[in-house]
Amino acid sequence: MAEGPDPVVADLEQEVTCGICHDRYQEPKLLPCCHYYCKQCILTLSSRYQPNQPFPCPDCREPTLLPDNNPDRLPTAFFINRMKALHSRMEKAHGKLETTCEMCSGGKATAFCRQCVSFICDDCVKSHKMKVFAGHAISTLDELKQGGVKELTFESPSPPKCEDHEELKKIFCFDCNKLICRDCIVIEHAGHNYEFVKKAAPATRKKLTEHLSPLKNLLPDLSTAVNQVKGTKQKIQAQKELTERQVNAKFQELHDILDRCKVRVLRESSALADSRMEKLTVQEKGLDLSLGTAQSLIDFVECTLENASDEELITMQEQVVSRIDAEVVKRGKEAANPDPVEKDDFGVKVFVCEDLKKLCENNIIVHEGKPIVKGDGIKTAEVDKYARLNVYISSKQGKPQAVLKSLVDQSTQQLQAVPVRGGVYSVEYTPRVRGRHHLLISVDDQPIPGSPFSVFIKIPPTKLDKPVRVIRGINKPQYMAFNSSEELIVTDYDGDVLLFDKKGKQIRSISKSKHGFRNISGVAVDKEDNIYVCDKGKHCVYKFNKRGDLLKRFGTKGRGPKELNYPRGIAVAGDQVFVCDQDNHRVQVLTTELEPVKQIGSYGTGNEHFNHPQDVTVDNEQMMYVTDCCNHRVQVLTMDGRFIRSIGKKGNGQGDLSCPYGVCVTCFVYIAEVTNKRVSVFTKDGQFITLFGNAHIISFGVAVDSDGFVYVCSQESVVVF
Repeated sequence: MAEGPDPVVADLEQEVTCGICHDRYQEPKLLPCCHYYCKQCILTLSSRYQPNQPFPCPDCREPTLLPDNNPDRLPTAFFINRMKALHSRMEKAHGKLETTCEMCSGGKATAFCRQCVSFICDDCVKSHKMKVFAGHAISTLDELKQGGVKELTFESPSPPKCEDHEELKKIFCFDCNKLICRDCIVIEHAGHNYEFVKKAAPATRKKLTEHLSPLKNLLPDLSTAVNQVKGTKQKIQAQKELTERQVNAKFQELHDILDRCKVRVLRESSALADSRMEKLTVQEKGLDLSLGTAQSLIDFVECTLENASDEELITMQEQVVSRIDAEVVKRGKEAANPDPVEKDDFGVKVFVCEDLKKLCENNIIVHEGKPIVKGDGIKTAEVDKYARLNVYISSKQGKPQAVLKSLVDQSTQQLQAVPVRGGVYSVEYTPRVRGRHHLLISVDDQPIPGSPFSVFIKIPPTKLDKPVRVIRGINKPQYMAFNSSEELIVTDYDGDVLLFDKKGKQIRSISKSKHGFRNISGVAVDKEDNIYVCDKGKHCVYKFNKRGDLLKRFGTKGRGPKELNYPRGIAVAGDQVFVCDQDNHRVQVLTTELEPVKQIGSYGTGNEHFNHPQDVTVDNEQMMYVTDCCNHRVQVLTMDGRFIRSIGKKGNGQGDLSCPYGVCVTCFVYIAEVTNKRVSVFTKDGQFITLFGNAHIISFGVAVDSDGFVYVCSQESVVVF
């Protein structure tokens, strides 16, 4: 029977194999993490990364920086070279490699001398009986096989020679962390801290042993942790397999139920159809007979008209007419209403299938034991309208706790979690305050993943009936915009550009006295919070940075491409600026650097024509809304000026407009009307929803903040709804 591979040789084979190239180590180098690989393998690995960029160790993923991108600067893994030599001798001892004498001319080796560290032949074995070889231990190859590695170990090699002085390096310099010779002490390492290797080695071994002890002490804990992870993996795998079986069984049950339902529905549908088809077949035969009778009568009369004499025709007249009239009445009824009972609108209603689909989508939840939340109530809700969400937890966790906190007025609302079934709780609430909220959900006093959830509470436009506050101290407010800090920017027609905080307190301004404003109107903000202002009186547009420093000015009075004539509203969308050029009856399109691009529209009443446009805005679908003031409408256009639809018509009723000035678009379209002194609200497709305001509010500009509050410019104030 053939011998199996020697386990010692196999272990050594693994120890001397590089983990990258899977071949014998060639010039093994030691990484800082104490893993080692071939020099060339390290160089190849580091070349995949940028110079001076760390590369991960293949074993432990520890980042490693190659000194000067040169693997020669890494320490040599000398012990690997010794293990390679040992492995080679083991292979020779086991006959895997041809073994020749290493001391003479090359006869076949039969033994091994531990002192000479060489395989020797029979002649050299005899020579070793001389006095000069006294004390040398000789082992035969069979003894080597039985003794294994212990028989082949040998003393450490002699110290290396100094490259500069040809002396043995028997001294270690602690300051330079390198081996040196006696001459080095006098020359390069004078005054350094050094010690003979023989003397320093015991202390070094002791130090390493002491440092190794805590790491060894961690092994039981690490082993326990590994076993725990393995056990958890086994449990999860078992749970996975159990879940798969349960899911397959449950869905097979549902499948069987649906199959039975399908068979029943098809059977009943088929029976119903067959029953009706039977009736219709009888009816069809009757109608075919009637059709034949009518056609036969027609053929008879036409033949009579063609062939009968006048006398015969007059004689038959009464009988034929009577028959025709009777057939017309009888067959007319059959043709007009063949069977009022039998209709073709039967079948399985689609909503049953849709309800089943919705049931599956909303109630089949997969989670890994961590609490999760599903439902529209974690994203959006509406004031005074019921909202709901579900919390899914494991059976070992306690009842969820939920709090709804308003970021508008900091009020809180405690929510109840009602158990639905095992591990599922329903949280229901009716929000009282509009705007942004945080929904905080915790289980066992710990926030669940994703908490707090950002919830936006909407208010329907139909409830915007009363002002909630008034911002005063503005002489003639015209238009408004919000920057990224939620600061309100208002243009005062005869004054400054004013900035207010969320509470309505003025915080700074861009002054008329500094920039020489005459009659400022439209205002807009870009993504970098630069402020664009129209000056109607000076027929120009200003661009300021967010600090209020003037960056650029565009326009002079006129009708040309670089001219304006009473500019009013302004909007910024992406890298384009849109200006309502009032008395030129057009919209000027500029870059954000205030360079002209094109003009949209001209004077008129048709589509893509304007009569004193007052304001412009662009929604999140890249649609442009222009208040066409003297045409009493809002035109919806693409950003290149193509007409889409018109909203409103002249009048003062619901859905009518009269001199619309300001416009703002969210999910609704808010239109401020000067003449009607109100704000009308429409859907984006032009359907009227509601209106609000009163006789004391003259509506100019209109804006909506991130919490859904609507700001309306009136005389001497901004009214907030």
